[in-house]
Amino acid sequence: MPKKRSAFRNRLEALLAGALGAVLARKTPEAAEASGRALGRLYLRLDAKRRNLARKNLACAFPALPPVEIDALAVRVFEHFGGVAAELLHAIGHDPADALSRLETEGAEIARAASTGGRGVLFMTAHFGNWEWAAIGTGALGISSGVIARPLDNPLLDATLTRLRTSTGNFVIEKRAAAREILRALRSGGAIGVLNDQHAHPPDAVTAPFFGRPAATSSALAKLADRTEALIVPAAAIRVAPARWRLTFEPPLDVRTLSEEDRGVEKLTARLNGILEQMIRRHPEQWLWFHNRWRLD
Repeated sequence: MPKKRSAFRNRLEALLAGALGAVLARKTPEAAEASGRALGRLYLRLDAKRRNLARKNLACAFPALPPVEIDALAVRVFEHFGGVAAELLHAIGHDPADALSRLETEGAEIARAASTGGRGVLFMTAHFGNWEWAAIGTGALGISSGVIARPLDNPLLDATLTRLRTSTGNFVIEKRAAAREILRALRSGGAIGVLNDQHAHPPDAVTAPFFGRPAATSSALAKLADRTEALIVPAAAIRVAPARWRLTFEPPLDVRTLSEEDRGVEKLTARLNGILEQMIRRHPEQWLWFHNRWRLD
């Protein structure tokens, strides 16, 4: 059981986050992102464990790249996530419309057609690009989606993040008790966003290849798609310029078109990993390489 947090600690963390957010809110979005990228570079230098893990993962995923290019790519990864964190703090101090004005959309017709088909939609994404903008942007299209999330340890910060996540009509589903609510939403033709790129634990995990290495992967998405026959729509918000993003929806995967064998949990999970891998390969600097994804090696 996690150690109980004190109210003082929660208030102090919220105060510090609020102070940083207030400083960033006075900057332009581009300047806020630049500040975050600088903090990302600082974090790279200070956290040797994460730095070495990112370099190892990148070297395994891209064996043709020389060490100097791996090191440069690792820097860009840390810069990217520092920028994402700063942009989120900046957005909390502004009207969500400001962030949405910097988000262009590609494939909106795909998302709308899938969401109005009555079969339910599973928007599959990853800790890639800016997944919070992907959800907020989808809501802004008029597609109210369930956002599956584990509450932050600090309830004050969690409440602030929840307000941002629900600002365009989405709703948050707590991860610990999500199954029933997800099924209810899908069976009523609703939409759910799923981050499907993290290390998974038994009994949910199946082993599936990811960048050529065995990875313990959540089977939940494959099981939901097979059980409900909801459409799986790959989606991601990719950084295309400083403080500017493109939310892209790819053509849906319809499990009804697959054979019984290919709808099996292991094969379908491997197929979904392959889709995410293709997305990440196009913009490798925007994925969370310092997560310990390959613990089975």
